Amino acid sequence: MKTSEWNLVPFPCTSNIVSRRSRRKELLGALRASGGAVIVDFSDCHSLNHEDVDLMLECLASVAGRDTKMVFVAGSRENRVIFEVARISSLVPVFNSVPEAMADPRTADGNRAPNRSPIVGSA
Repeated sequence: MKTSEWNLVPFPCTSNIVSRRSRRKELLGALRASGGAVIVDFSDCHSLNHEDVDLMLECLASVAGRDTKMVFVAGSRENRVIFEVARISSLVPVFNSVPEAMADPRTADGNRAPNRSPIVGSA
């Protein structure tokens, strides 16, 4: 799904192996595309496991040292906490929602986006 200059790709967190493989292939393909800007959306992921963390690290490795822009959308408070604990947010900008990621002017012009945005509804 294209959104202006961003390629929005859902993170493959499904338990269905066939669907997960297909989405994993789509995600890594989008990241390998030269010059592609990618929003990896975790909004449909209600929980993350060790395979998910491995895939997140694979995503980070695939764009390391390249001009590919990538941001993560946590989609939930639980995912945001996992990103903070795993220190993912120190490596890639993390937003709470897709509109928030796309609205940030620093993601559009290539500068590093902030990774400390507040979580809506947090106590």
